[in-house]
Amino acid sequence: MTLNYLDADIESRRRIAEARWDDLAAARPRLGRAVALQRRTIGRQFDLLAAFATTALPAPPPEAVVLHRLADGIPVLRADLPPLPVDALIPVMVELGRAVSEVSGVPAGARAAVLLARGEVDAARLLALVFQRDEDAVRQLAAEHAVAMDALWLIADVALAPLAHLQQRVALREDEPDSPVREALERWDTGFCPACGSWPALAEVAYGERLLRCAFCACAWRMLTDRCAFCGTAGERFVTVTPDRARPSRRLELCRQCGGFLKVLTVDVPAPFPLPAIDDLATADLDQAAMHHGYRRHPLPRL
Repeated sequence: MTLNYLDADIESRRRIAEARWDDLAAARPRLGRAVALQRRTIGRQFDLLAAFATTALPAPPPEAVVLHRLADGIPVLRADLPPLPVDALIPVMVELGRAVSEVSGVPAGARAAVLLARGEVDAARLLALVFQRDEDAVRQLAAEHAVAMDALWLIADVALAPLAHLQQRVALREDEPDSPVREALERWDTGFCPACGSWPALAEVAYGERLLRCAFCACAWRMLTDRCAFCGTAGERFVTVTPDRARPSRRLELCRQCGGFLKVLTVDVPAPFPLPAIDDLATADLDQAAMHHGYRRHPLPRL
């Protein structure tokens, strides 16, 4: 199955990304290395998006299966591992590992690249574990090879995200507005992604609606009420604050129950993949403000 992704659309997103990186690097010099690294990682994601969009994707789960999974609270891509293009992604991960070290100066990325290039780290196992969002298993794999878990996770996560994005679009029938799957998605009332099970990187408020945006596949979904995406707390222990009153479109949701926080951005339209990652980087000051007051990012949910 293929998606109707136009090259012109992907190139338009790439131009938007380049302009935003230029602006961000000029306005926030301290983010220089982070911007430089994101240019390389997301730049590679644009290439992969273009390549995967013109090849046959695995057939999505049957509609009835997707409906049952959504009704049971099971992310639709987590129950069955689709075939992954391991051979095509190994050189991408090697390149990304080298880029991490070249830009950041941290040797862990280069070591991960060497181990993958030599076949000492099982790339198929790594990709499968990251696709299934299994942080504990990747941590064990990293320990087996004396390499930083964060480096292994990052390069596999970046390489897989374009494929995960396309597969969630197919599985959730994004191009079929009248599908029962789209109706079932409206009833999904959980903070983790209905497609892959990741937490949201941020929330966007567009057309008056609060959309959670997956940190991995960029799926967009709504919770039925405004409450903590991580533990479901509402009421007085769940608050929304505006750290900079001169910029009311940038807010923080803070949960005093679980200590989690979520960035909330008011936007004209939801950002298409992979642009939400740039919004995440551009609002790093909100992360710092939340963590300064004792709030934290949660590890991935164990499902």
